[in-house]
Amino acid sequence: MLKIKVLGGGREVGRAAYLIEDGSQKFLLDYGVNFDERDLPRLPHHVKPLEISGLIISHAHLDHVGAAPYLYITGRPKAFSTMPTMEVARLLVIDFLKLNSAVIEYDMREFENLYDNTVFLEYGEKYEEEGFKLVLENAGHIIGSSMTYLETGSGHRLMYTGDINNRDTWTLPGAETLELNVETILIESTYGGRNHPPRYIVEKKLLEIVEETIDRKGTVLIPAFSVGRSQEIATLIAAEAPYVDIYLDGMIKDITEIYLRYKKYLKDSSLFAKVFETVNFVTGAKERKKIINKPCVIIASAGMLKGGPSVYYLKKIYQNPRNSIVMVSYQAPNSNGHKLLEEGGIPELEIDRVNARVEWLDFSSHAGQDGLLDIISRYRTSLKNIVIIHGNEDEATSLRDVILEKLGSDINIYIPKVGDEIVIQ
Repeated sequence: MLKIKVLGGGREVGRAAYLIEDGSQKFLLDYGVNFDERDLPRLPHHVKPLEISGLIISHAHLDHVGAAPYLYITGRPKAFSTMPTMEVARLLVIDFLKLNSAVIEYDMREFENLYDNTVFLEYGEKYEEEGFKLVLENAGHIIGSSMTYLETGSGHRLMYTGDINNRDTWTLPGAETLELNVETILIESTYGGRNHPPRYIVEKKLLEIVEETIDRKGTVLIPAFSVGRSQEIATLIAAEAPYVDIYLDGMIKDITEIYLRYKKYLKDSSLFAKVFETVNFVTGAKERKKIINKPCVIIASAGMLKGGPSVYYLKKIYQNPRNSIVMVSYQAPNSNGHKLLEEGGIPELEIDRVNARVEWLDFSSHAGQDGLLDIISRYRTSLKNIVIIHGNEDEATSLRDVILEKLGSDINIYIPKVGDEIVIQ
């Protein structure tokens, strides 16, 4: 009998935490945080560290790893991930603690305990111990992101997608599913009710905005997530418009150095290395002042305009109609980026009417509905149970409905909320 306890990430995006119990074995799939309306961290439900047989970290984003160091205050459970996942996670946790140390009860010592107790696996590498089998495979979301295949002691075969993207990008290959019989899938549903536009159309639109802005002697500001999105956008523009000056500012530089250390995870490592020999990394305030009036592209963290250099540049360029501000990352409700798009200003930052061109382009690193269906259908012959997680209720319900329509009604489908327990015989 298999039990799946949803400690976080049920009918919500983020705070991913799923406890898999099979007899005495307990496996924890991710242990992340999300944020409430006041931007304060929300933790998953508690689990006793000493009871965990294995902690599996799918990727480095805080909504999947941000609470994991709590488990290493009093315990030392064995963890599993790829090497770049933990390298990127270290930088994100450092930044997270800078902003939230007053309300978070761990520090970097606990993260280092997590790191020291991690077994680093390559994609496709089989790990076996005490009656369980584990394989990680490329999830295509960010560097090092993994889908997890877990076979428990009683022989139950489970797949956890984590955050997954089945489309190639300029930096990463799309998800590579394992040729294994799987009985139960835990699948994300961030975009379970929607599809993304074709990538080439979005890329073409971005290049058009860049070229039009540069032609009128304007500056293009692209606030972007430091992990993944910044590297993808920089590679796209450098490859397709090599005559444009590109500047990157913020944590992007440190993250990019990790990408360069782990080139084998990239789709085209030689192109990536060439691109990042030609772009410019901003080194300080003096250089920032120089480039705000220069026809160029500035890619700056943070992607939702929550802080960091992107806010500095926004305040400097928003009044000039020659300039453009292109949002390429997810904009959470109540975020500054969301307010800019919906209201045309950000009162909290004393930004009223924005005269610069403002656009949002869908460069999502999550699979849309068709992509999620494609992933599920690869396991149709052996699949018995689908647990839809990591999406709001509407997205999860839409995904369930299309699964029933396309794949039939002989599969058990669950849409659990946080705190629910699913029992699978």
